[in-house]
Amino acid sequence: MPNKFDNLNLSPFAREILNDAHQIATILRHEFIMPEHFMMAATSLCNLSNEGNKFHKKFDKISEEINEILNTHIPQLENEVEPVLSNLMNKVLKTARKIIQQEKDVPIPATAIVIAIMNTQECICNQIIATHIKENELADVLNFIMSLDGKSLRGLDLDNEDFSSSRQQNDWAKYLIDLNIYRSDKYMDIIGRKKEMQRLAQILCRCDKNNALMVGEPGVGKSAIIRGFAVRLDLFPKKIAQLPIYELSITSILANAQYQGDVEQRISATMEGIKRLGGGIIVIDDIHILAGSKGDANGSRDLTGMLIPYLDDDTLRFIGITTFEDITRHLDSHTRFLRRFRRIDIDEPSQQEAIEILNGVKRKYEKFHNIRIAPGVTERAVKLGKRFLSSKALPDSAIDILDEAGAYRELNPLKGYKKQVVHNELVDTIVAQLGNVDTKIIDENDTTPLRNLDKNMKDNIFGQDEAIKQVVEAVLTARAGLTDDHKPQASLLFVGPTGVGKTEVAKVLAEELGVTLHKFDMSEYSESYSVSKLIGSSPGYVGYEEGGRLTEAVRKNPHCVLLLDEIEKAHEKVYDSLLQVMDYASLTDSRGRKVDFSHAIIIMTSNSGAQYAKQAGIGFGSTVTTGQAMLTEVKKTFKPEFINRLSGIVVFNDMSRDMATLILNKKIAELNSRLRERNVEISLTPEAHNWLLEHGFSAKYGAREIERVITHNLKPLLVNEILFGKLAKKGSAEISIVDEKLTLSIKK
Repeated sequence: MPNKFDNLNLSPFAREILNDAHQIATILRHEFIMPEHFMMAATSLCNLSNEGNKFHKKFDKISEEINEILNTHIPQLENEVEPVLSNLMNKVLKTARKIIQQEKDVPIPATAIVIAIMNTQECICNQIIATHIKENELADVLNFIMSLDGKSLRGLDLDNEDFSSSRQQNDWAKYLIDLNIYRSDKYMDIIGRKKEMQRLAQILCRCDKNNALMVGEPGVGKSAIIRGFAVRLDLFPKKIAQLPIYELSITSILANAQYQGDVEQRISATMEGIKRLGGGIIVIDDIHILAGSKGDANGSRDLTGMLIPYLDDDTLRFIGITTFEDITRHLDSHTRFLRRFRRIDIDEPSQQEAIEILNGVKRKYEKFHNIRIAPGVTERAVKLGKRFLSSKALPDSAIDILDEAGAYRELNPLKGYKKQVVHNELVDTIVAQLGNVDTKIIDENDTTPLRNLDKNMKDNIFGQDEAIKQVVEAVLTARAGLTDDHKPQASLLFVGPTGVGKTEVAKVLAEELGVTLHKFDMSEYSESYSVSKLIGSSPGYVGYEEGGRLTEAVRKNPHCVLLLDEIEKAHEKVYDSLLQVMDYASLTDSRGRKVDFSHAIIIMTSNSGAQYAKQAGIGFGSTVTTGQAMLTEVKKTFKPEFINRLSGIVVFNDMSRDMATLILNKKIAELNSRLRERNVEISLTPEAHNWLLEHGFSAKYGAREIERVITHNLKPLLVNEILFGKLAKKGSAEISIVDEKLTLSIKK
């Protein structure tokens, strides 16, 4: 397009560069031609002329880095468009005309445009150029570019005040991230959040305290709101619309600060530099870091104090970003600093809003992973992200699911598809991975595990059919959605003598449902201070950073069976915390974070009243079980408000001889299963089976006595033969009774 930019009165080389910049923007499907397109084209054309070009490698590096920015930071339109000059590029050309100090009929050389780009602080390629072109190389580079244009440097005002200070400006500009790229050319937009952006603009337009502090959980979209605000900035009143917007990079400010005062000097130089340019809006992500950054060998120091004068400056506006946890931990005590901000709480979007957000960004992930996201996937990602990834906020959790699904499909392509597709089934698989849950509980339409729950549990737990029935009913009621959404799925108290299967029921239930089992021995929490072990230590105490055992376990695996063994041994303060869990399905840890228990099945076991269990058999024809006798004592042990919050109290039967026989058979079958891995099998004579039953059956100690008899009497007979004897490779053995003792004999 040789005549496309003739109306701009450019030199032949400058026009050639701009034509190439136009072609680059067209190929990348960018709506506007930016200074970055111009610099990428300029460095590429410069490298086509090898004569006298000693900056070949430097130009290559500059071109590569600008290309990466254009490909990753500037969204592409779906269809090819005819790009036009951006507002910023027009500003650059006006500056170039001013630099050559000639009449309008003199063509603008390429060198003047390059100098103008280096003068324009909003250009994001400035820092890249400054990184690769040193101060003492600048004149040679400009001369080389001008030589390709057939001109000299005569007529260029290199002593121009703006230009002479540009290299010095770049020293502090490297601590800024330019957000103006989102602004003039409408590169992106954001779905919703108009209320928050309106509030943000209202605060920035104030006369006093015109700084905003955005507070929200990680992942709710605080940074996205800032980008959307930059897009709409020109639509707001002139007092803020005319200001450029930058992000202060705290990590760059703190990096390699070796000496006392380095960090303060960098912040001061950056603020003063922005003021010299006429002011601006400064975004500080993770602003709480300023309250205690590690700046020197003497420990952390407070940097908020030195920022206060700039917060009061009329030419500057600040937008701080932080989380609820960090503002509590780091900034609450800095009242002088905080009172200069107006706070905006950024809540998690609703599921419908999150779906709209995902529909807006899914094109980005389809292009990146070269996939197609099937209809309904965004809705399912939001629904499952909310349910199974509750430790993350929407839309972040749902976006993670889409991104992971795209990456999975790239690594595991479907055969026979030209365009790889992400379906709902893959979303379920990804959620199972990220949420650490079994896929069988994700598909709500698959009720097979629930339909067989009662049978499968009775196959593993013997003699406790009534207890299992109550547990299964509670679980099915919760899964049917007939319980309160703001309560745990079930809160059950298991009562019965030791060894009758209370803990085993919890283990089998977790296995059948495909969820994690979190077990806590409550005898460890019998002291008043032990509640801090569960929810975390208070600030200033040992273990504060580690969090609580209970809260951290449920945060990582919210879909779980939570087993609190021997609950009666816990301290009363632990009961107080559990009341909140059973009532509202949430618990706030010591760091102010809410943990969701709505997907947990809480099972508490109790041996309370075991000393009164013998009363169960007193009297002629008594039918009172040990568990029922214990239940009376349990109701005396626990407070009424605790009992009232339970979904149910499950009473377990006493150990009977029939139960013991079934348990013994199960234990022998489990032992044979392990032996088969060594090609070994054992069988018991009826006498040996009866011997184990007689010595293992105990109404007082339950099934645990059977386990002890097998461990101490049967297994030792096998050890030597398996390791050193006739069963070392394979074989069969029979267990019999000789002289009232178990004896092993090898079968041929």
